Amino acid sequence: MLRQFWTEAFVLAAFGTGLGIALAVFLFRFASQSAAIRNLPVGPMELDWRVLLFAVACMALTTVLFGVLPALQGRRVDVRAALSVGGDRSVAGSHSRRLRQGLIASEMALTLVLLVAAGLLIRTLIHLQTLPPGFSPRNVSVIKASLDDARYGSADSVNQLLGTSLASIRRIPGVKSAAVGLAVPYERSLNEYVTMADGPKTGKGDPVDYIFVTPGYFETLELPVLFGRSIRESDNATSQPVALVNETFARSYFGTADAVGRHFKAGKTIIEIVGVAGNVAQTPGVSDAAPISSEPTAYVAYDQQTSGGDRLAHVWFQPSWIVRSAGNSEGVNRAVVEALKSSAPDLPFSATFTMDDLRGSALSLQQLGVLLLSALAGLGLLLSGIGVYGLIASLVVQRRREIGIRMALGASLQDAIVEIGRSGVSATVQGLAAGFVLAFFAVRVLRSFVYGVSTHDALTLIAVPVILTVVAFAAAFVPTMRIATIEPAETLRAE
Repeated sequence: MLRQFWTEAFVLAAFGTGLGIALAVFLFRFASQSAAIRNLPVGPMELDWRVLLFAVACMALTTVLFGVLPALQGRRVDVRAALSVGGDRSVAGSHSRRLRQGLIASEMALTLVLLVAAGLLIRTLIHLQTLPPGFSPRNVSVIKASLDDARYGSADSVNQLLGTSLASIRRIPGVKSAAVGLAVPYERSLNEYVTMADGPKTGKGDPVDYIFVTPGYFETLELPVLFGRSIRESDNATSQPVALVNETFARSYFGTADAVGRHFKAGKTIIEIVGVAGNVAQTPGVSDAAPISSEPTAYVAYDQQTSGGDRLAHVWFQPSWIVRSAGNSEGVNRAVVEALKSSAPDLPFSATFTMDDLRGSALSLQQLGVLLLSALAGLGLLLSGIGVYGLIASLVVQRRREIGIRMALGASLQDAIVEIGRSGVSATVQGLAAGFVLAFFAVRVLRSFVYGVSTHDALTLIAVPVILTVVAFAAAFVPTMRIATIEPAETLRAE
């Protein structure tokens, strides 16, 4: 009898393992293609044989562990009572029923934890995706190229390239404006250590985001200049070095005082602040407070950079040609690419990006986390539903005779359904209660991954139990409906 129990368990496990390996191969291929399309930060994904052996070993251990449980339950059966015509056939399965209830409750608890974690990450991703960008992303295209090349080792060669290419782009019909920046919104920028040369925090020094821009940068992005002026064509190598700072920079170093006309030092260069621009959503380079934030940022004129500064910056960062079109950007983008290739045939320009593409790239880690955890939570939800269904279905089969007798003696169909469904409801309630306790401690691990949303988010903590309850009741509904097919008269004739 023990061999029969284990043989059945191993046959089911082997079939499930084979199906799982086939599904894993398919999902690996699908995930690789999806990651490439979505620009997710993952390397080559292959089915590692060591991980596969570990999974098979876990399957074998699980088979032995759970295959022996029904065998042990079978050893407790009172043969005499089981063969007795008047014996209650449901009693033999009472221990097994309680064991299955406990396992289903455990499934429910773990599924609740996974769903809460996935819900918090989804809410975080929604929050980050709906943050105000601080500029107008509509009809804006971005094309990049690396200038880490000996031919662009001097400031003159860089400025000549930028001036020639921008002039060509601005002549294209449908182009409203164009500019170049060492970084654009949703990207990480160069960091530069600056020291306040005057103001309430004179002498204070910190690293800030440092972005080289050409005239027209703020106008092309429609990034508002709140105070002062923008970068002009007259801001060149022979004029006073100038910069615009964002609101965060102005508040951090000048408080309520007017930042326009103040000065800060970058290296040995004294730079005058000529304007204050609004904050934009960007990938932080100084702090890790959130995947998207607004750090203190200084926008300095490209034409005023030295060759050494250009050369070092272009080793790590690629300048972006930013183009705002008047309408349909598809035809404009093709013309822009042709203009850039004509201006610099020796440079490999990137594909054309939209601001949605750049935002997606900035949030790629969050998207990957949501994808993986949601998949695990969905699998847990499916297994929980199957567990509840299996429990109720087995109870209907085991207690079919008992139900028929009770209905023959006057019990209603509703009473029978409630009696059988009680086991599934009890397992669900116990699992939800245990899951809430586990989730309370588990969400602490997610604190560094959750932004703009509380780890005890009310919407998530309300929605998850509702989803689990609906799934549990739906899984219990189908097998309990079989009770309606029981004929009390046939049961009595069988007696």
